[in-house]
Amino acid sequence: MKAAINSLIKLGVTENEAKAYVALIKENPASAYEISKISGIPSSKIYEVISKLESRGMVQSIHGESKRRLFIPAPPGEFIDFFRSTLNENLEAVSSELKEIKTGADTGYTWHIKKYENLILRSKRMLNTARESILLLIWANEMENLFYALKNAENRKVKTAVIHYGATNIQIEKLYRHPLTDTIYEQRNSRGFTLIADSKEVLTGSIEGKDKTEAIWSMNRAFVMMAEDYLRHDIYFMKLASRFNPIFQEKFGERYEKLRDVFTDEEN
Repeated sequence: MKAAINSLIKLGVTENEAKAYVALIKENPASAYEISKISGIPSSKIYEVISKLESRGMVQSIHGESKRRLFIPAPPGEFIDFFRSTLNENLEAVSSELKEIKTGADTGYTWHIKKYENLILRSKRMLNTARESILLLIWANEMENLFYALKNAENRKVKTAVIHYGATNIQIEKLYRHPLTDTIYEQRNSRGFTLIADSKEVLTGSIEGKDKTEAIWSMNRAFVMMAEDYLRHDIYFMKLASRFNPIFQEKFGERYEKLRDVFTDEEN
């Protein structure tokens, strides 16, 4: 019962309302006095609680044989369907009304993200709302969480290009596998992540397991341009490497050691 009560509280009902509803699920029909006794709610408050439950559609009254007023609970499945429907309607209304508010957006700030689940949630939102283009640099761990949102964007005809670190069998039309996966992970001991949607917003950072995430989201134009140029140049290089890899290895080493050393310009 305690777990059910806690779950109901998370949906926005009060503790007493949750206790009364669960008490009725356990034993019904029941009078207000019986609900009070089973739930532990003081009798002085029970009618107010029942009234609120009735207004929520979670409880309704009936008359017993002795014409006592008794109460029965709405079946859990019916209540949950009603709650879900109401919530969706309210969310749609809020979304519509907020979009009507015209504001002068300040795009100069950055939003810091330090929880892995928040990075994934923000990424899904960006993928789901993208309309024109997506550039993504990603490792297999994050791709597992974002593949369906990414594929849905591709199905919406959003132009998509993905730089993937490590081997993968995923089916994305424009996927470029980075040739320096082992070297980069050895150097940084973390996974890089960058997502750019519609050339308007960027989410970029590094991930060490799921316990340490450091990421930044922004719509700052200069920041978006810098990130986009970085990913585009990575793709330029991978297009060249896929066609001229033997020459690159001959000139710069098997793992492109001399190419990655930006402070010298030597060949083998």
